[in-house]
Amino acid sequence: MAALGLLTGLISCVPSPLPDMRLDEPEILINARTIPLHAGIAFGAMLAGIAWLWLTRDLVKCLLVFAFGIIAWLVAVNTANEVMSIIVSSNLFGTTPGAKDNREILGLLLGGLAGGAAGSSLAAFGLGFAAPSLRRMQPALPIVATGAVVGLLLYPAADLDFLPLLLISWQALVAAAIAYALTLPKT
Repeated sequence: MAALGLLTGLISCVPSPLPDMRLDEPEILINARTIPLHAGIAFGAMLAGIAWLWLTRDLVKCLLVFAFGIIAWLVAVNTANEVMSIIVSSNLFGTTPGAKDNREILGLLLGGLAGGAAGSSLAAFGLGFAAPSLRRMQPALPIVATGAVVGLLLYPAADLDFLPLLLISWQALVAAAIAYALTLPKT
């Protein structure tokens, strides 16, 4: 599963040929050149493929997993963006020299943490349709924790202007955490 996550992460790094798309009220990013919609589609398809191959042959459940995979991607991106915007536009750290840089660093770190947690929790929730064991806290927690911790890579990825650092590692490690959660004993 980690290899499949790695593959979808690599697909996510391909720049989007589509124009930037946003909803206005509320402002929601759908597609951008560096944050492409096809990344969410690839991630959702990977989750649905996992569900189809290893969990259930119920087409409706697999389609729900696919839909939640795309939604998880969109929520992760938009949560990170919203948290970062709130922190950067705040008056945190005052007006002292370097305050804006500190707000940007904190915004990227907390935005990545929140976005990673939100995206991985929705992915786990969606997989719960195909694997009811993921509806419990014990197996879902490693998935959410992995997504949150790896989301912290948003800061170095933005600082280095190398988003594949985040995209590839987040998708591969969240997929590995899902595999781990699915193998936990049912208690």
